[in-house]
Amino acid sequence: MNKTNETCLSFKKQINFDGTEDLFIANVLSCVLNLSFSLLTSLGNLLIIYAIGKTQDLHSASFILLGCLAASDLLVGLICQPLFVALKIAEIKRKNLTAYCTLRTFVTMFSWLTSAVSLFTLAAVSVDRLLCLHLHLRYNTLITVPRVFKAVSTLWTFTVALVTVRFLMGNEWFVITITVFLLSFLLISISTMRVFQIVRRHQLRIYDQSVAVNHLQLQTNNVNILKCRKSAVTILYIYGLFLIFYLPFFISLVIEVLVGYTKSVKVAYTYTATVVFINSFVNPLVYCWRIGEIRRAVKNILTRE
Repeated sequence: MNKTNETCLSFKKQINFDGTEDLFIANVLSCVLNLSFSLLTSLGNLLIIYAIGKTQDLHSASFILLGCLAASDLLVGLICQPLFVALKIAEIKRKNLTAYCTLRTFVTMFSWLTSAVSLFTLAAVSVDRLLCLHLHLRYNTLITVPRVFKAVSTLWTFTVALVTVRFLMGNEWFVITITVFLLSFLLISISTMRVFQIVRRHQLRIYDQSVAVNHLQLQTNNVNILKCRKSAVTILYIYGLFLIFYLPFFISLVIEVLVGYTKSVKVAYTYTATVVFINSFVNPLVYCWRIGEIRRAVKNILTRE
């Protein structure tokens, strides 16, 4: 098949329209998978957002943060995956370089935007659980829903700026991105670890004081602590899945920096990007599995409808 080498100015790199069999198979499979998961991802995350919005008991800072996390995943299903399919179709046809470059620009922009916002929001969720234990009775006064929305708006603004820099820099942007992502991973790890340490310390303190403390108060404190512990475990599940689904893509990114944008790297990007998008489908399943309040809210909506 014919080979066409062109330059996509938005990325300051050569675009190789090479119709190899491996690339053709990767493009077709990615189109089928992303079309299928696009609908499922959109419906799943829309249901989570709707459940949080319609259920009064879920109008708290922690659940609003989960709703914001679901919102970024919803954008993956509504925007990123359809655009990715359109990009792959343009790549298969290999006729319109302008359409290809435009689609690639939007896919890159929205993919990095939603991925970064998801990671930053997940970091905010882990910090929220830590503050819940540290602040105790002051938590509901200090961590309010309006303040959560302001924090999330700040995260989105920062992420938009970070992604915009992507089109103004070369490989230096890779260093900035890796640094920001590693700091986010570190924040999630430290916050979650501290939650488990505090929960363990509080449980030991409750047991030590069980004789002197009223049993009803003891039971209430223990239930609250166990809820925080379960929330921390849920964060670990979401965090672990994030790493599993994103690790192949970051490996491809490192390989590109080392050896360049080769045919093999191009095929790897096609597969690993699809895997990254599927992560947004899995998250709502984790919410329903691990969080009883969301599971009951979703069940009530489905049975009522």
